[in-house]
Amino acid sequence: MKKITSILAVAVMTIGMATSIIQNTANDFDFMNDISKALTCNDCYMPPADRKPPKGIA
Repeated sequence: MKKITSILAVAVMTIGMATSIIQNTANDFDFMNDISKALTCNDCYMPPADRKPPKGIA
């Protein structure tokens, strides 16, 4: 009976560790998606009238 209990405890611990690793990996991918969205800057539209004209070449 002790062997069955210890095997069951190890199995439950393994499932718990695998679940936490999967959740952490999913959070890392969400973080990477947030960074890529920030770098693409879809909300950075500035109309041409508000921009300063380019400097002349010396």
